[in-house]
Amino acid sequence: MPNDIERGFAALSTDTDRGLLLSGPELRRQAARRGSRRVALTASAAAVLVVGAIGAGWALAGDDGRQTVLPTAAGSTGVGEPSGAASLGDPAPSLPTPSSAPPSPSAPPTTTPSSASPTSRPPAIPPSVPARALLSGADAGISDVARSEDRFEPLEFCSKAKFGSEDEVGVRATVRMFYRGPEAGAGSVPDDTVYNTVTVYRGDGAGNYLDELRRAVEVCPTGKVGDSQAQFDSLGSLGVGDESILIDRSFESRDGQGEPVDNGSRNHTYIAAIRVGDAVTLVDGRGYEGWGASRANFTKQLAGRAAARLEDWRG
Repeated sequence: MPNDIERGFAALSTDTDRGLLLSGPELRRQAARRGSRRVALTASAAAVLVVGAIGAGWALAGDDGRQTVLPTAAGSTGVGEPSGAASLGDPAPSLPTPSSAPPSPSAPPTTTPSSASPTSRPPAIPPSVPARALLSGADAGISDVARSEDRFEPLEFCSKAKFGSEDEVGVRATVRMFYRGPEAGAGSVPDDTVYNTVTVYRGDGAGNYLDELRRAVEVCPTGKVGDSQAQFDSLGSLGVGDESILIDRSFESRDGQGEPVDNGSRNHTYIAAIRVGDAVTLVDGRGYEGWGASRANFTKQLAGRAAARLEDWRG
C-alpha cells in the first residue's frame, strides 16, 4: 500500500514536469483570466439584450405593474442591427425618393356668379332740368314759351289735400306758354294757358306725389281755386310713363264781365301728371279768358308730348 501511494505521487510529479498539470501560481493566474472573460461576456450579452429591446420596442414592466413601451430606434428593422446603417467613413445616406408626388393643395372652390342681375343704383339728382325735358315752341300749338321764376305752388284743391312729397324735391323747373288747338287760326286767341313743371324727386317722392294727387281728388271733390269754386274729377290713367293721372277741373261758366252764367254750364280745364322713374312732368291747363282746351287736344298734344320729352330725358 505505501508503495502504491508513493508511485501515485511520483506520477503526479512527473506530469507536472511534463506540462500536463499546471503549477499552483499558473493555475491561479489562468483562473483570474477566465473570471474576467466571464464578466466581459456577461456585459456584452446584456448590451445586446438592451439594443434588441429598443429595436423591437419591448414593453418593460415597472414596480407598479404598468408597462413602459420603449420606442423603436430610427431606421431599425426590429431585429439585430439597424438596416442600412452607415459606417463612420461612409457619406450620409440619401433620403428615399417618394414613389409619387405629394398631393397638391386643393384649389379654392370656384364661386359661380349669381345669375341675378346686380341691383342698379338710382340715378343721381341732376344739377338742373334741361330745356329738352319741358314743352317748347317746337311742339305743335305752343307759343310764347318762357321760364317761370316764380316759386312753385302745389295745386289748389282744399285744405284736406296734403303734399308731403314736397320735402323730397331734388330739382325743379317750370315753363309758361300759350296753347292753340288745331282748329285755331293763325293769330287767334289762345285756347289755354299752360304751365309745365318737371320735378326730380329723391327716394320715393315721385310715386308719392302721384298718390297724393289721387288722394286729393278723393277728399276734395270741390275746392276753392283763387276766387272761384272748382270741382275735381279723376279721369283715370293716360296710359303713358310708369304711371299717370288725368284730372278734370271745372268752373261755373261766366260772361264777359266775369259774372256767373246761371244756366248750369261749366268751363273745363285739365291737369295731367306723368311719372317716369324718379321724375314727374305736370301739365296744368288754366284756361284763357274762362275757356280751356278740349280734352282730346290736351291729352294728345300737351300731356302726350310732355310724357315723351320726360321719357327721352329720364327714361
